[in-house]
Amino acid sequence: MQPAAFGATVVTSRPAEVAAFYVQHFDLQITIDLGWFICVRRGDASWELAITERGHASVPPAVSALKDSTNIFGFIVDDADKVASALTEAGVSLETEVVTEPWGQRHFFVRDPEGTWLDVIQLVAPDPDWLAANMPTS
Repeated sequence: MQPAAFGATVVTSRPAEVAAFYVQHFDLQITIDLGWFICVRRGDASWELAITERGHASVPPAVSALKDSTNIFGFIVDDADKVASALTEAGVSLETEVVTEPWGQRHFFVRDPEGTWLDVIQLVAPDPDWLAANMPTS
């Protein structure tokens, strides 16, 4: 099987509020809004994020029964510090500080209004010592 596209879904009792978070803070645009089902995407990206109302017939009852999210969605951005500052200025609490990892990421975690974890990642050069210790040479 070769999927033609990829999408993720946030299940929530507040679809409009969750969609507004992604529109405001991640510059995503609403492409479909049925009230109980909202899709957001950035421009002509090949992925989308669906937001579906908890308890809707399209959501398995076992999923609707869950209240805590353990999913992590990653967003690659140009400047993690700039995004972190904008979120903080808008009153959104970050879950972690912005840190630079030796494997080549500068990132932080934040949660959307439903509690979905977001890893906001800026790609940076990996630490040469980390690369030497962890990446096999040809």
